[in-house]
Parts: sequence; structure tokens; C-alpha cells
Amino acid sequence: MLADVFLQLINSAFTMLLNYLMLDHGFKDFEIASMIGNRYLTVLLCSVPLALLVKGKRLKPFMLTGAISSPIVALLLIFGIHTHNTELIRILMSLWGITFSLLQILVMPYILLNGSKEHETESIALFFSAGNFTTIFVGMLGFFLPFISSFFTTEVLLVFYSTLGLLGIYFVQQLPERENIGTKIPIANMHSDYDWGLIAQAVVPSFLIALGAGFTIPVINLFFHDVHGMEAPAFSIMNSIAFTLVVITALAIPEIKRRFGYQVAITLMQSLAIVFLFIMATTEWYNHTSYGLIIAAVTFTLRQPLMNMAGPLTSELTLNYVGERNREMMSAINASIWSGCWFVSAKIFSVLREADFAYSNIIFITVAFYIIGVVWYYGLIKKHEKNTK
Repeated sequence: MLADVFLQLINSAFTMLLNYLMLDHGFKDFEIASMIGNRYLTVLLCSVPLALLVKGKRLKPFMLTGAISSPIVALLLIFGIHTHNTELIRILMSLWGITFSLLQILVMPYILLNGSKEHETESIALFFSAGNFTTIFVGMLGFFLPFISSFFTTEVLLVFYSTLGLLGIYFVQQLPERENIGTKIPIANMHSDYDWGLIAQAVVPSFLIALGAGFTIPVINLFFHDVHGMEAPAFSIMNSIAFTLVVITALAIPEIKRRFGYQVAITLMQSLAIVFLFIMATTEWYNHTSYGLIIAAVTFTLRQPLMNMAGPLTSELTLNYVGERNREMMSAINASIWSGCWFVSAKIFSVLREADFAYSNIIFITVAFYIIGVVWYYGLIKKHEKNTK
């Protein structure tokens, strides 16, 4: 968990601040979206091969490689933006996606193999909370430090978090040398030794929600910058507040699940999040008014915990639905789907924005995909409840 926290510091900083750094260097919003799409493309291409490679092997060496290489590539990317060489930036984006995946994709299977079965839900919730805690931390410092001193520019903050990420190496090294190893499945038996029917059923809602999210989440700071004129410090503190709520709800989600089941914890919460996202998109229609920014900020802040609190449970649901022998593959495919969808969405977003397509209409695409995905999750929950009975 601690190793993941230090890598998530970089991820949170990149999500909140990297787009602003590229805007400072004169890149347009559609150029930024196109370049960050390369990160997701490489994760798409390497996730499934990684799952096949590590199946039946110790996971610690792969996680250690990611903990070492990811911060180094992040630092190279920050300085690479100064070159204004788009091809170099694309290459470094791609490399960062690969190195980050080495730890991020394997943490969940490691937890399920070596953690307590009794506290499985709590473990998964804590794993998801790691990124939320770092978003709060990065958001608060991103707001307060620039007020303390002009030294703390966007670039200085990015360098600071990328350097701090190197501490993750220590915590990966502290993992025990002995670990429970998943069952090895020969590549030649892939077609028969994985339950592809179950996997296909489980990945469809993730695909729909990931495809929709790709139009909005990686570029949401561009929406607030271009539509409402919000700069990096204000966006940082708004994220910090939103993810404080995310952490509170994420830690409460195991109890919500025990009391009300998946239907409330997943379906209802995600449905409410979609409503707030729709309202946020409409603020572009009245962004010139005094209350447009307020409504956008409030709905964004409320939408984040409602959508994110279901994340641990959708992962638990799908991993349990497909069974033990399919978990590494399911985790890799899930990461691959999110990255692949975000790559496609980022490219489409770039084309739409270059054609001066309104942000609100792009977010409405997200809303449509979310609705279909939540309906599919409802059906998957019903099947899972029937199977467990």
C-alpha cells in the first residue's frame, strides 16, 4: 500500500498539474489530449502480456522494477516538455504508462494472493484509497505552496512529487521474499484454461464506463480552465476537497455493502454521480454568470465521491465473479480496457476540440456511456447474487 502511495503521488500530480505545465509551454488543449493518449495506448498494449508473463511467478521483482523506473521516467517527461518536441514527449508518455503499470496492475493480485481473506473488501477499499489520499495531499500543497512562495511553480511541484516517488522503492523492498504464487497457465492453453465467457461478461461495464470517462476525466482541468477560467491552485484545492469526500466514502463502503448490498453501493451511487456530471456539463451554457462556476465546482466535488466509492466494489464484484484462476488476467484486461478506452477517447476528444466542439456536448457523451455501464452492472450484480446463492 505504501509503495503504491508514493507512485500515486506522481500520478495525482500528473493528473492535476501536467496539463497546466503544457499549457504554460504553449500547447493547445487538443495537442495535450493527443499526447497524453500515448500513455494509455502503451498500457493497453502491455497489460495482457504482463499478466501472461507474471502468472505463476513472484510479483515482487516486477513491482520493484516499476517503483524504480516510474519516477525516473516522470522526471525525464517533465524536462522533456521544455524541448517542445512532441515526438519525444509522446515516447516519454508511453514509457511512463508502462513503468507505472508494473506496480499498479500487480498490486491487486498481490493483495488477493497474500492478504487476509476475511478482510478482502477492506484491503481493496484501502488500495483504492491510496490514490485518493495522494490527490488530497497534492491538491492541498498545490493550493497553499504557491501562496507561500513564487518558487513553487507548477514545474517545481511536479519535480518534487516525482522525486518523492522514489521512496516507493524502499517499501517494495520490505515485502517478504516468500509469497503465494498464482497458478501458472501455459500460453498455449490460454484459450481453454481461462473462463473467457465470464471474463467477457465482467469487462463489458468497465469498458463502457472507461470509454465514457476518457472523454472527461483526463481533461477535466481543461474544462475548468477554458470554460470557467480556473487556474491550477484553485483546481488543486477543489480536487483536494472532492477527494477528502472520496476517502470518507471509500472507507465507509464496506459497511454500506454489508448493510445494503451491491445494488445500493454500486448502482444507486453511480446513478447519482451521473446526475451531478450532467448538471456540471450544463454550466458551459451559463458560464458567464456568477453562479456558473459555483455550480460546476459543487457538482464536480459531489460527483467524485459518488462515482469513486463504487470503484473498490466493482473490482471486488468482477474479480470474485470470474474466480481465482482468472484474477490476474481480469486485472490486466481491466487496466488494458481503461487505458485503451482513454487512448481512444483522448484522440476523439482532440479531434472534437480542434473542430471547436463544445465541452458540454463532449461530457454528455460520457453521461450516455455511464448510463449504459451502470445498467450492465445492475445485471451483473443480479447474476452474481444468483450464483452465490
